[in-house]
Amino acid sequence: MPKPKSNFNMQARTFILSDLPAVDERRKEERVTVDPFFTLPGDGTWNACIGRQGDELHYLDGYIEAAWELADAVLQKNMLGKRDTLVLPILYNARHAVELLLKFVMNQLVRCGALAHGHQANHDLQGHYDLLVSANIGDEKLREGLRLLEPFIASLTRIDEDGQELRYHLNRDGEISLKGESLANIAVIRASLKDLSSIVETLKNRTIDFVDERHGQAYTDRCSRTDLMAITAMLPPLAEWTTDAFTAAKADIKKRFGLGSRHFSEALNVIKANRQMRGMLGEETSLDSLIDAKAVRAIEEWRKLHPPRDPTEEPAVINGADITLKELLEDFRVRREVMSVLDSELTSDDVAELEALYYLGRDDYLPELFDDTVARIKLKQAAEQDLREQIRHLADKTNLLMCLQTGARKAGRLALAKQLEGM
Repeated sequence: MPKPKSNFNMQARTFILSDLPAVDERRKEERVTVDPFFTLPGDGTWNACIGRQGDELHYLDGYIEAAWELADAVLQKNMLGKRDTLVLPILYNARHAVELLLKFVMNQLVRCGALAHGHQANHDLQGHYDLLVSANIGDEKLREGLRLLEPFIASLTRIDEDGQELRYHLNRDGEISLKGESLANIAVIRASLKDLSSIVETLKNRTIDFVDERHGQAYTDRCSRTDLMAITAMLPPLAEWTTDAFTAAKADIKKRFGLGSRHFSEALNVIKANRQMRGMLGEETSLDSLIDAKAVRAIEEWRKLHPPRDPTEEPAVINGADITLKELLEDFRVRREVMSVLDSELTSDDVAELEALYYLGRDDYLPELFDDTVARIKLKQAAEQDLREQIRHLADKTNLLMCLQTGARKAGRLALAKQLEGM
């Protein structure tokens, strides 16, 4: 009886391998030692950052992007023959992205103290989602994001409760995975992935901002800083809080944010103590040292170095070779006079608050951290002992006026912000 053809081929293959010349031993060794996935070529164009050079959010972003790109490619390239195979990784990537999102949001909220505890480490989408919803986090945008996510949680939980059905043909019970389903339309999936991607991005970014906002302590158990800013915008000026306008605003605010009387009062207390929010209500907040007159005087001197220009004109390009010695000497004279005036009129505390206002306007840090920023600048002053250099650093800022205006307004120095207009 003849041997099966497959056995004959196996024997032939063995014979051929055994007869390889010795010169090929080096090539076989190279194939063993070169990593097939993580070898880096000389051209680093397509090198991707992973591990210690990667980022936690690369996982979240990557899985939702992979789901979308794959679904889009199937339709764009008319890959009808690959519908049945690619639909599984498309849905799995989407499910895993949602799982990573829920865990990211939960872990961040636990770390910043907004959530008492997380969920057991497993693949239970519904359990993670229910814990976040039931916590009723004190942030309108987070609650709304979770509400928009609910249909996707319900859909993915229904077909794959534990994260196994989309990965394996047989589930843990030995039954066929997805046995309750027969068809899935990739065009529908792609359209839904577009919505899901937007929800994921919004929730991710809102979580990051929510955690950052809490560094300034301007929040309550029921209202985040963003909520308090929205509430402030709904209130009449502080001087009108005994009028009917305040009573009407109070009712609208309590309804929108689901606040009882105690929570509403707590929100008002934080708002009245906050530089920026108090300013939004028409009330000034003083600085410890820098008076408005000194800040205005500093800008008057700064203007000698940075004259106003026509905003409709393009900035002039100056060729260094065209600058004359006379122009250089004149610039040096003006700069020396400006520095002399600022050095004589501004104290170190004035300069510290001036710098803090500038960076409040430029970098948009939380206004409630203004006093801490001033304190850090003063520590730097004490260490460097070079006030003139600090003044020169500010005087050289071409955007000093614009940033001081913004910073003064955020710090509750409304009169100063007004005076700086048009200078």
